[in-house]
Amino acid sequence: MLVTPALVQSGLGWTEAELVRAKIVLALVGAAAAAVIGLFAPVGPVVVAGAGYAGFIAPTLRAERAAASQRSDADRALVALVEWAEALVASGRPIETAFVAIAERGPGGGLTDRAMAAAARSYALGAPLFPALAREAAGVGLSTLASIAGDLERSRDLGRGALVVLRDHRDRLRASERAKSLDAAGRVEGRLMLVLVLCYLPALMLLVVIPLFLGLLDGLFV
Repeated sequence: MLVTPALVQSGLGWTEAELVRAKIVLALVGAAAAAVIGLFAPVGPVVVAGAGYAGFIAPTLRAERAAASQRSDADRALVALVEWAEALVASGRPIETAFVAIAERGPGGGLTDRAMAAAARSYALGAPLFPALAREAAGVGLSTLASIAGDLERSRDLGRGALVVLRDHRDRLRASERAKSLDAAGRVEGRLMLVLVLCYLPALMLLVVIPLFLGLLDGLFV
């Protein structure tokens, strides 16, 4: 349960050995803490085992949560990257120069910035930019960025301009972000209703339902 892709994407800087060490240490700490509590309270072996298991999976959950946050930031940064590249190319900049300029500034996502910077360094050493970017993006799990880099590399062979490719991806990314925003907005109503129920239902029960029920009982026995 090392989830190496999530560990790479998390940005925590942990190696697999460090993750395993943290899992073992926290498992022992959790089990020991439950055992100590068992000296003063009736805690069975199931609770001790559960505490050890919770400590064992805690580092993995931490890495997965950090990786999910990094992927979310990378998705937002990818939209900015494509829009900036499209604007620079439309103004007359060569596509490679535009991407190198963006890499120097960074579009704002940790994983995206890392892949762009590594590809720019490879390009400075003489490697083709977009194959290097596709390789770096695939290495950190950014399949969309790898796809964009691959399409830009193939655009010359297919006779398509880089600007057309960028605009296609820009429109696709905007549509995807719009769909995500609508989906998130659709979930707000249910969460808001749950909050309202949890906040107002107890007061409604205490102030209205229970007094009404008690009043009905009094009326039955009068």
